Amino acid sequence: MSKKIIIFFGPPGSGKGTQAEMLAKKTDWKKISTGDLFRAEIANGTKLGKSVGKYLQAGKLVPDKLTLSLVEESLKQKTSGFIFDGFPRNKRQLNDLLAVFRKRLKKNDLAYALEVAVGDKEVKQRLSQRRSCACGAVYHLIYNPPINEGVCDICGGKLFTRNDDKPKVIAHRLKLYYNESKSILDYWQKQGRLIKIAGEQPIKKIHEEIMEKLKKLKLV
Repeated sequence: MSKKIIIFFGPPGSGKGTQAEMLAKKTDWKKISTGDLFRAEIANGTKLGKSVGKYLQAGKLVPDKLTLSLVEESLKQKTSGFIFDGFPRNKRQLNDLLAVFRKRLKKNDLAYALEVAVGDKEVKQRLSQRRSCACGAVYHLIYNPPINEGVCDICGGKLFTRNDDKPKVIAHRLKLYYNESKSILDYWQKQGRLIKIAGEQPIKKIHEEIMEKLKKLKLV
C-alpha cells in the first residue's frame, strides 16, 4: 500500500495547524510538527534533544540539519500517511526534504502540498483579536471569548496580546511567509500537486472541503 503525504501551508492565523490535527485524527496518519519533535526529544533527554534545547534556550533557530534528522527519523514510523505542519518553511528546506523523500519513499508513495488560503485582512482580524494567558490558554474575542472580559477562564489570570499578534509584527510575519512560501508553492503547483482550500470558512467546513478534495484524489 502506498503512503500518502500532505504538507500543510498557510499564512499565520490561517488555522492550518488545527486542520492538520483534525486530518490526523480522521485518518490516523502521523502528524509531523517540528515543534512537537523538538519537545519530544528534549523531554526524552536524547542527545539530539540536548542539542536542540541549547539552541532554543539561547533563542536561536534550530539548524536545518538537526531539524531534518528528526524529520527523517519520523518518516521511519509505520503508518499509511504523514502530515507535515510547519516544515518546510523555505526553498532550502524543501530541497532537503525532497532529498529525504527520494531516499525514504517508494515510487508509488504520493506527496501533495495543501494550502489553506486566507486573505491578509482576515489574518490581521483573527490575530489582532487573539488573547493569551501566562498559563498557556488562548482565546479569541470573536470565536472563543473568555467568560469574563480580560480574565482567563482557567486560572483567573490577566489576558494579554502577544507581541507577535500586534499589527506591525503581523505585517512582518505575513511578508516573511509570502517571501519564503512562494517558491515552495510554485514547485508543487508545477508538479500538479497543490491543493488549495478556502480558509475563510468555519473550521468544520474547511475540514469537509479538505476531505472532499482528498477523496477526489483518492488519497483517503
